[in-house]
Amino acid sequence: MGSLPNLHELGKDAENGPSPYRPGPALGHLCSGGNSTLSQAEKSKILHRYSGHARITKARSNGNDSKIVCDDFMLEHMATYSPISNRSTRNLTHNIRRRDSLNSSIGATSVRRLIAVVRSNTHHNTQTRQGPPYSRRLLLSNLVVLCITHLIITAAFLPFLALQTSVSVWTMPLGHYFKPININIGSILLAIVHFFAAMSSIFGPSIVQKLGTNVVFFCSYLVFVVFYASHLYPSLYVLIPVAILLGLALGPLVSSQITFLMTLSAKINYMFSEEDDDSKALRRTCIIRRLARAFQAAHDFGLIVGSVLSALLITYTVNINNQEYGDIFDNSTSVMDKNQTESCSNLTLEINCTRDKNSLSYNIYDYNAFLDDIFDTFEGTRLCGAQACPPNFLLHFNMSEESYFHVLPKKSSTVLAVVYAGLCFVAAMASAVGLDRIRIYVYQDPLERPEGLAALRAVKESFKDVRLQMAAPLALFIGLEQAFIYADFSKSYVVCTLGIHRLNLVFLSMGLLQSIAACTLSMLLRTIRRYYVVAVGFTFHACLLMVLILWKPIEDDPALFYVISAAWGVCNAIWEMLNFTLLTGLYSDNWESAFANSAFFRFLGLSIAFAFHGVLCNYYKLYALGFFLLTAVVPFVWLEVRLENMRKVKNIIRL
Repeated sequence: MGSLPNLHELGKDAENGPSPYRPGPALGHLCSGGNSTLSQAEKSKILHRYSGHARITKARSNGNDSKIVCDDFMLEHMATYSPISNRSTRNLTHNIRRRDSLNSSIGATSVRRLIAVVRSNTHHNTQTRQGPPYSRRLLLSNLVVLCITHLIITAAFLPFLALQTSVSVWTMPLGHYFKPININIGSILLAIVHFFAAMSSIFGPSIVQKLGTNVVFFCSYLVFVVFYASHLYPSLYVLIPVAILLGLALGPLVSSQITFLMTLSAKINYMFSEEDDDSKALRRTCIIRRLARAFQAAHDFGLIVGSVLSALLITYTVNINNQEYGDIFDNSTSVMDKNQTESCSNLTLEINCTRDKNSLSYNIYDYNAFLDDIFDTFEGTRLCGAQACPPNFLLHFNMSEESYFHVLPKKSSTVLAVVYAGLCFVAAMASAVGLDRIRIYVYQDPLERPEGLAALRAVKESFKDVRLQMAAPLALFIGLEQAFIYADFSKSYVVCTLGIHRLNLVFLSMGLLQSIAACTLSMLLRTIRRYYVVAVGFTFHACLLMVLILWKPIEDDPALFYVISAAWGVCNAIWEMLNFTLLTGLYSDNWESAFANSAFFRFLGLSIAFAFHGVLCNYYKLYALGFFLLTAVVPFVWLEVRLENMRKVKNIIRL
């Protein structure tokens, strides 16, 4: 077994000549020669004295100090020996009984040591299957690189998501008959991205098994670079194929991130040697939660950094472009050049006015007049909040294709696209240089299929899992509520009332409180029952939906926008953390298919919500969110209660 003593070398000296040892007949055929007699306690000492990891070399008799050399049969009898069978049934003295009790405890210690050795061999075999051993420093350095690259990608993608899905910053006009689509084309493109991301998430584990995590990271980040570079000239002939390409890369990227994170947790867990499986499972859960906490912190800080960077770039570039016109985000209905002619003062759209004989043109950036065009008005005020509905663009818009208004100046949108592409390129280079080739878990298919087919089959079987079916509505709701806050809340609440220059600052507050809530909740889930957290999240989110339905946003109370955004971030952190801990707790060894299943429904929810962004009124969307919240919480609570009862039964059986 690896720790049993090697008893075959004990009789080598006896073969060379007469031995000074005289074993007696008390051991019968176990030892050879001699007629000396050993007591029962002495035989027990011989069998138990050196039964640990040290090799048995000799045993001394208490009677006449004669030494005993055992032959090749000793190994057989030690394997079948039990301390209970050695106990005397006669009426022995108190000292003999104490010796028997001592011998029994020594025998139990020997058995425990033997089991530990067997498990250490099993641990070695598992470590060989999982790959070569890695140092703790190497694994933690890879975790740092993973978090940094994810922070950079998030800093570029989430602010872009809010700007593009809300008011379509990077768009070009489609013509007179497509005017209702012009302002919503950004949400349509992002719906295409997430639809193909949902499809590609099914094949994500297979792609990761074939190519490896490092290749998937590098290629996906380069696709992000191409995606942002295509928005420098936002033509639909370019944007639609690139959106499909990004969606195909987004599913494997999420699968690769989860696989790399769980592989790191498994490697770190193998560095510790525990005596029982329960301790290993608890330590593995603790490590996974710590790594997930770091990864979620990188995600939230990416939102914070991206929001601050985008707000600074928008404010700086717009002020540079309009330094002669003053503040374009004031309450005036027109912003004109002070030396401009009277004929230009009546224009409310982005047009060109000739100032001198050299035909120098300046763009009149009338932001508030543009908002009056994209939102319905009632008695001279814009209808914002839950009352906002898709306006009749045929009645509002009378401009030509050449005079199409961009919600941001072209220079501002170009600078943002260049910065986002640069960040993604930095992330691609960091992943290529900083990440090591760490061997990931290989699927063990009983039919010996290729690794890619085995992973695809596992994803297919995950849709039949009852536990994942109960958790699927929550994953779908996570996608729906995230799409609402990025697209509908941004457009109908923030942009309609405060202006686009404050949009990223609102998401800054969301990122700050979301990071605090995620870190705190990750630690509290160890002591609080999970269905209590579900009840708290359901109550908070239902109250937020009621507030958004009844509240009429006004510009005089800007603090409430930041409070609602931050509270929404807390609710999002609750659902994300509950879903993640459920999957890692139930599928700690076969996580790829479970997370692929969850990513499919989350991306599907994002795609559906973005597709209906420019179709339904906001109060319909809020009522629909309330319905999906209820349908997501009920089966999830039932699943949590059932799992909690199973844990209680398991603990009772152990007792």
